[in-house]
Amino acid sequence: MEVKNKIAIVTGSSKGLGLAIVNQLLEEGAIVIGWSRSHTKIDHPNFKSCQVNVGDEVEIKANFDAVIKEHGSVDFIVNNAGFGIYSPLVEMDSSDIKQMFDTNVFGIFYLTKCAIPSMKEKKSGHIINISSIAGITGIENMSVYNATKFAVKGLSESLFKELRPHGIKVTCVLPGSISTNFFDEIPEFSSNRTMMSPNDVADTIMHCLKSPSSMHHVNIELRPFSAPE
Repeated sequence: MEVKNKIAIVTGSSKGLGLAIVNQLLEEGAIVIGWSRSHTKIDHPNFKSCQVNVGDEVEIKANFDAVIKEHGSVDFIVNNAGFGIYSPLVEMDSSDIKQMFDTNVFGIFYLTKCAIPSMKEKKSGHIINISSIAGITGIENMSVYNATKFAVKGLSESLFKELRPHGIKVTCVLPGSISTNFFDEIPEFSSNRTMMSPNDVADTIMHCLKSPSSMHHVNIELRPFSAPE
């Protein structure tokens, strides 16, 4: 599919993988709306930064309606916003559990639900949901994060089948460790050179978005790889 002049919403756009995806979409000529809690520091004529709490359905709908009013439709949704807390379940505050599900899971439900009707009208569209390796394998002391990312994978697989008859693609991306700010809040781990770079993962996402109408990437598992010297 041609990316130039397509309308894209990318959540979690202010840093890390989201920022890399935004930059690559802009390089390809897309019109990009970045949603994040903080301002996305990009100065580009085809980019607009919006401060949005993706865990708030009212904010999601209001901001999505504004995009439709300005652009008429949306071609790409990249549900990237998310965070994790490293803690045994018994020590985790219930408000943190709720916030993680609000951001990592319910935000995807809210935005995707908004996007589907206009995509159905056009009989085209592509929804990218960023899950994680943690969406297919358990990690001790990250049970809630695991649960949110398993939910993203399950949602994606169901929606892929539900929306395929309407010409809408749904792709679930399951990356391993990416060298981003994600690890700033997890003292047991730190970003390092053995991890994947955000730009390399964004390359793969762009490949999916540019794939021909006759091909569909459903689940993409990405892991760091260190070749032996």
